[in-house]
Formats: sequence, structure tokens, C-alpha cells
Amino acid sequence: MAFVSGSTAFGIFDSDAAFASDADRLVRYVAVKLGGGLPGANEDATHVQVELTSKDVYTCFEEAAIEYGAIINAYQAKSSLAAFLGSLTGTLSGGQGRYPRNALEWARRQAQPFGEEAYVGGDRQLFSGSITLHAGQQDYDLQSLIAPTGSDGLPARMVIRQIFHFSPFSTFRFFGTTSAINYLNGQFNFQSFTPESVFYMLPVWEDVLRGSQFELSNKVRRSNYSYELHGPTSMLKVMPVPAQDNTLYFTYNLMDQSTIPLDPSDSLSYGVSNVSNVPFGNIEYSKINSIGKQWIWKMTLASAKEVLGMIRRKVMTIPIPGGDLQMDGSDMVNDARGEMESLRGELRELLDSMSYDRLAAKEAEQAESLMRVLSGVPLKIYVG
Repeated sequence: MAFVSGSTAFGIFDSDAAFASDADRLVRYVAVKLGGGLPGANEDATHVQVELTSKDVYTCFEEAAIEYGAIINAYQAKSSLAAFLGSLTGTLSGGQGRYPRNALEWARRQAQPFGEEAYVGGDRQLFSGSITLHAGQQDYDLQSLIAPTGSDGLPARMVIRQIFHFSPFSTFRFFGTTSAINYLNGQFNFQSFTPESVFYMLPVWEDVLRGSQFELSNKVRRSNYSYELHGPTSMLKVMPVPAQDNTLYFTYNLMDQSTIPLDPSDSLSYGVSNVSNVPFGNIEYSKINSIGKQWIWKMTLASAKEVLGMIRRKVMTIPIPGGDLQMDGSDMVNDARGEMESLRGELRELLDSMSYDRLAAKEAEQAESLMRVLSGVPLKIYVG
């Protein structure tokens, strides 16, 4: 009886024409390799002449194909998991056998907390607030004055990010390597210059650095405005003592947002998070090349050998005229398991040498070797 759909345990590859065709061939292959011989002309062409049925071989064949795909997918995930993190899981299938595009999503997500500390990005909401500074009062309890609440409606502790308390700028001053007269001429288009005019070509960053230098100097060296922030309730002490009522502005985060690693509003939290939900399904048998199919066939034989050994060791001896027939079931099981582990080791060793990081290292080694080879080529002598 030829292979028909439903002959395997899970039916994963039953609709694959290539799998169905190879299944019948493997029945003959296993029969010969296990010493059963080819079926005769008057015998069932799909029945193994040992203690195995065709369905036993079909099931071993399916198991070998599933295991091959699982090992390949595991190493694919090992090489490219960072590219899949945060992407849609979908039906947990569709990503197998594809070369992913590196979107750097993992690196961006890891860098978000550091960017937030530098005020350039982040995933936490930044709030702004203000309090009134009263004349003669230095100390203020920001937590009590603002009384923020978290997403659950309960009181939340503030994490102060910035306080805008510095000496106000009453004038703007311009400094440069050129004279003040020439600066005004250029700004107001006077279209005339003194005879001693000197022009400089300066990079823009030089102006930016000079402006930052004077701004920082005014805040640090020429200002007595400062503050202290301490305590779990964000107690603020401002200096100098306010001479009149004024408004102080600041920014802050909420502690409940800063301590929750999973944000329900973040869609990426529901995407791929680890190897268990990477969208890798079973690899189609018809799309496996000769290298993979040879491994699957050998694993099918080893698995069938294990099944046959387990059947035979149920009865260790069979009485026959003049003595007992010793069954080799235990030896077959041990041999089969050794062969299966050897096949797994060979495949893993091959895949280890072909992971994306190993390929990148090999490319670098080849480029370096090529440069050493080319360095021995004599240079041409130019004759003018």
C-alpha cells in the first residue's frame, strides 16, 4: 500500500508530494539497511520484512523531518533573534527559511533608558510642573505641593528630572574674533567696512561652542542661583532666599512608570520576546535541499532501528527446537541512540560554523588574508 494522507502521527507533511514520494522509498531503504531484504514480487511492496510496518517507518520519517526543522530554526533564532524582537508573532509561522533584515530594534530598545537620562528620547512620559516661590521662603515639599497620581489613580512618587532655577539673562552679548563694528555691519547690511576689516572663515561649531561657553559661565561663575534636592518627598531648597513671589518650573517622571518593565500601552511588549514565540514554523520538506534530506533519511533509519530494537527486547529469547534464540533488541536500541546523537552532533557542529557571527568573522579573516596575498604583488614602476 502506497503512502496516503493520515499515515503519520501528526500529518504535518502529509500533503507534501515530495514527502509522500520519499516515504515509500524510505520503506524499502529501511528494509534493506535493517536486514529484511527487498519485498518479493508477490509480497506487499510497502511492508518491511522485519517487525516493523510501513506506518512505523512513516512516523520515524516525519519525526526526523520535524527534528531537522527544529534544529535549523533554533540556530536561525540564535543568529537573528535580535532582529525579530518586538515584531509580530502572528501564527508563530512564516519566518522560517527567510533571511531577516536587521532593524536594530533590540539596540534601540536597550538604549532608550540611557537616552532618557540624557533627555533625548525614552519611553516614559515626561511631565512638567510649577510651584510658586514665596518671598522669604527657601524650603518646598514638591511631592505634597504637586500630589501626582499614577495610572492606577493612586498617589505616585515623583522623580525630578530638571529644575529651571538660574539667574535671568538681562542682556545678550556677542563675542567673536572679529570687531563689533564689522559684526553689526554684517547683521544690519550696512554695506560698508572700515579699511582695517579682517574676515575669517570659521566653522559653525566654533560659534556654538563659544555661545555654550559663555552661557555656562554666566550660570556657574556669575550666578548665586542654586538649589538642593533631597529626601524621598523631593524636598527642595532654593538659593538665594526669594525676595519676591516668583514661579519655578521643573520636569519629572512618576515612580510607578519608572519601575514597571512592561507597559500595557506598548505594542512591542506583545511581540517576539524570546525563542519560544519567534514565528518559525515547520520547514516544508519539498524546500529542503539534498544536504538536509540526507540527514533526515539517516535519522529515519536510526529511529526505525530504535523502534525495532524496542520491539525485540520485549522478548529477550524465543524458544526454538534444540535451544533458545537470543534477540538483539537491547544492542539495537543502544546502537540506534548512539547513531541519532552522532547525527545531531554533526548537524549542530555544522550550524555552529555557519551562524551569522561566525560568517562575519570568516569574511573578515578572508579579507585580511587577501590583503596579505596582494601585498606580495610587485608594484608597477612609473616611468615619466
